[in-house]
Amino acid sequence: MKIAVLTDTSAGIDFEEAQQRHITLLAAPIMFGNRQYHEYQDLSTADYYRLLRLSKSKKMVPTAPQISMKTVQAACDRLAQDGVTDVIVIGPSLGISGFVNTLAAYAANITSVHVWPWDSRGILTTMGEQVRLAAALVERGATVDQIFERLTQLRATAHSGFVVDSIKPLLRTGEVNPSHSPGSTPLLAGKPMLIFDPSGKMRVAGSALRVKGAMADFSDALATDLAGAAPVKATILNADQPEATQRSVARAQKRFPTVKFDVALIGPSFGVHVGDGAMGLAWCQDYRSLLEPETNFSDQ
Repeated sequence: MKIAVLTDTSAGIDFEEAQQRHITLLAAPIMFGNRQYHEYQDLSTADYYRLLRLSKSKKMVPTAPQISMKTVQAACDRLAQDGVTDVIVIGPSLGISGFVNTLAAYAANITSVHVWPWDSRGILTTMGEQVRLAAALVERGATVDQIFERLTQLRATAHSGFVVDSIKPLLRTGEVNPSHSPGSTPLLAGKPMLIFDPSGKMRVAGSALRVKGAMADFSDALATDLAGAAPVKATILNADQPEATQRSVARAQKRFPTVKFDVALIGPSFGVHVGDGAMGLAWCQDYRSLLEPETNFSDQ
């Protein structure tokens, strides 16, 4: 058995990192009107938000269609030529994308390898950390079952919250409907706050008058996990908001001086949902703590 890990750029992983970690990375498509771009290939995050701001006057709404199954199949066929027998495909949460379900239904058509779809129940950092864990376990000779066992452990610790300027992009994409989402909090005045629940559904968790207040609420939830025994990795996410990000990092670092906060951009594939001006906080158990330093699975 030779295993490969495949994912897409909505995991917040770029092509350079993917190559270093031996991850097969597919570029998520982004549509602006009739023109299709590909995340991190011909559309950087900065360019995406620039286009988004310029297109507002034209009322042009970007969309993020699913990666086609033919694209996934072609990638699997290339991996098969390198001797790969099994491909673990880690996709964005079913709460915001039907990709994993579509792949599960299509997988029987891919005969060159055995395809194993995995719902990360997250996006960006929380999805990317699962990809990094899977890739590291493959390097150590773990089986598919062993990898899924560790992914399940990591996924259970994942949390992410976002504060957005407007709920309109999510209403357009249909990913959040405050009046129909179980557990959602009615919208109040201010900036909507969104969280991913344990099932991977994104729901409205209230609103804040300012980004600072929303990030403080997310930090309260983070504090609970930081008090636990497992090491936690936290990331401040932003939709091309460098100044707001610097302020958020400074406040978080002051409150949690022993925690190192990473910073990451909200790329186009999720920016389509949350819009310009979004900020977020994501955290999960440090995936490296789920690796056994002295264990090589292939020797077991």
